[in-house]
Amino acid sequence: MTLTSDSKPTTVEYGPNKRAQRGPSRAFRAMASPWGSLVPVVVILLLWQLGSTIGVIDRIFFPAPLDSFAALVDLIVDGELLPNLWITVQRVLSGFALGVIPAVIVGLAMGLLPWARVVIDPIISILYPIPAVALLPLLLVIFGTGSTPIIVLAGIISFFPTAVNSMAGVLQNDVRLTQMGRNMGASQRQLLWKVILPGALPSIFAGVRLSAGLALLGVIAGEFLAGSDGIGSLTWQYWQVYQITNMYATLAVITAMGFTLTTVTLRIQRRYFNWTEGTS
Repeated sequence: MTLTSDSKPTTVEYGPNKRAQRGPSRAFRAMASPWGSLVPVVVILLLWQLGSTIGVIDRIFFPAPLDSFAALVDLIVDGELLPNLWITVQRVLSGFALGVIPAVIVGLAMGLLPWARVVIDPIISILYPIPAVALLPLLLVIFGTGSTPIIVLAGIISFFPTAVNSMAGVLQNDVRLTQMGRNMGASQRQLLWKVILPGALPSIFAGVRLSAGLALLGVIAGEFLAGSDGIGSLTWQYWQVYQITNMYATLAVITAMGFTLTTVTLRIQRRYFNWTEGTS
């Protein structure tokens, strides 16, 4: 309660900001949705199309988006795109599983067992900085040509982020919760499933989302350099014969695959582990 110059009492209200209580605006929530996040991309494509139409952008090196879309439709109709797309999808999913599943196990072991961390962490520190594409010649020697070395390459690339994030998630758990569980008579297995793993899930999912994109990166890089089929190989072939419009069409497909992988992993997290949203 305060007094003004007219000696009339006025009330000063203290408390949380009402706008903060309402949370994000509807426009912000729409832009943060998977479809809303495409709005900046659409704006860029429209500006690109406009620049190509008025001659500001060179169509030889940067074909208009509508031209690339027409080329994409032709590739689908001709039956050249979808079989190669399916091959790439299979390789990405296989490489992703090959890298992420053991990465979670190794990361949890490193977080839970000090001796495992002492043994494995230096190995990861040595191998992680090595460009994984540099390992492709070695993989070709070991596994020969075909899909196997490309899948293994994707698995190697996607292994490290999930392993490191899984270990970090375990190490960042609140020790007091573990001690409280022990004091209440919880077994080691109960602590793992009820305390440690739920606390590490936000960090684990952050690594999984990174690994999803890196698995695609590994497959495309492998198809560029050693593949005879797949979207990456198709893109490389179009560059060699200078079919730039077709090359942009396949690049758009690769971009859509990366967006889909990231969006799907995020939706899975929100669907089954929505309580991690506030901490990831």
